[in-house]
Amino acid sequence: MKRLFLFIACLTLLSGCTFKSGDELLKAPRPSATYESLQKQINNITSKGAIAVSPQGGENRNTVQLMDLNLDGEDEAVAFFCESKNPDKFHIYVFERENEEYISVGSVSATAAQITSVSYPTLSSDGKKGILISWKLSGDNSTSGMTVCAFSNEKLVTLLETTYQSFTTSDLDNNGTDDLILFTKDETNRRIAHLYIKEENSSKLTLKGEAILSPETQNIVSIKKGLLRGYQPAIFAESKLELSAGLMTDIFVYDDEGFRNITLESEDGIKHSTYRPVSVPSSDVNNDQVTEVPLAVLMPLTPQNQSGSQSTSESAYMLDWYAFSTGDAPVRVCTTYQNVSENWQFMIPDSWRSNVTVIKSSDEDETKTTFLDYSSTNEPIELFTIHRLTGDMRNYYASQESMFELVRTSTEIYTVSVSENSVNSPLKLSYEQIKERFSIISQSWNN
Repeated sequence: MKRLFLFIACLTLLSGCTFKSGDELLKAPRPSATYESLQKQINNITSKGAIAVSPQGGENRNTVQLMDLNLDGEDEAVAFFCESKNPDKFHIYVFERENEEYISVGSVSATAAQITSVSYPTLSSDGKKGILISWKLSGDNSTSGMTVCAFSNEKLVTLLETTYQSFTTSDLDNNGTDDLILFTKDETNRRIAHLYIKEENSSKLTLKGEAILSPETQNIVSIKKGLLRGYQPAIFAESKLELSAGLMTDIFVYDDEGFRNITLESEDGIKHSTYRPVSVPSSDVNNDQVTEVPLAVLMPLTPQNQSGSQSTSESAYMLDWYAFSTGDAPVRVCTTYQNVSENWQFMIPDSWRSNVTVIKSSDEDETKTTFLDYSSTNEPIELFTIHRLTGDMRNYYASQESMFELVRTSTEIYTVSVSENSVNSPLKLSYEQIKERFSIISQSWNN
């Protein structure tokens, strides 16, 4: 014990520590002069009848956000307000830091129901950022407002004010800056994509091109950035069709030939449809950094559907995944079975195409998907069954001798049982081969 006290005493002397009294420890830390300057600016605004508010969505939801917009090494402050007597009138102020003072450099205003989101795209080759504000418009559920602003000569200027239905930002021309892609519809309900680019030394976003979506599309459900073959940047817009549970993909690029939808053009003169009757979006399914588009392939009829009245459920289809490019026809890179409702996928061997189908069944805490070999004219051969186990007894069922574990999550266990009859099939797979081809579907599909 004496050695312990001696050790603590030595540490205290060597570190030069001093102990504060209880009263000193209870004192609140004094705000910095910079913070006090910013608080004074905000108080000046609220004292005139403004109310501090915050964006309702997106990644940046603070009432006051700090961001180095002009790359001077100091964060600018972006603050959001609405008027107390006119709550649908919004104002966004930007303050620049000079030494220990925050100075107002401008503001933008809009009439709206709320601030939907705020982001900070890169708008110049030296990395300087702008402010992109999305507004929910009063009384309109389908169209939103947008304001894009940035610094110019140390003042805040508006680059674009417009309306849209969906949008994303992406560096389509590979120049290190973010381009803006807006989706709207015209008076005939035709859906159109618009490309805006911030050109050097310009005080506006410039419209560089427009391209239509496939005429069958009704509602865009997701927009994602991706790469074509050759690693060319592209935008993949997934849309629903009227009275359909499936999806269609439109792919937009910008290069020497302009801004266009490459799914509406082809070298061989044949339009390559991207529609599939299952709700599976485009994805980098084989982890090669290229975004592939799935197309559905009808599986052989299962025994209960030999009459030909097969449903269009997810269990009736394999998916061929195609990589697109701007110069050639799409190339099939792999085939999968997607069990979307159970959140897993299985990579299909090429020898299985047109020869294998699935049947599904379920109990209270277990669902089963059985793969069957239809390659011979005799009775179909059961290859294996993938089990999704839930509930309190899942560990017990997963430990059965016939079960081999594939993946375990916090709420479920995926296992496989290999049929004894599979040895009679040329399409049989070992447990190790099944495990290698099985994977959980990425949750990013829901974005």
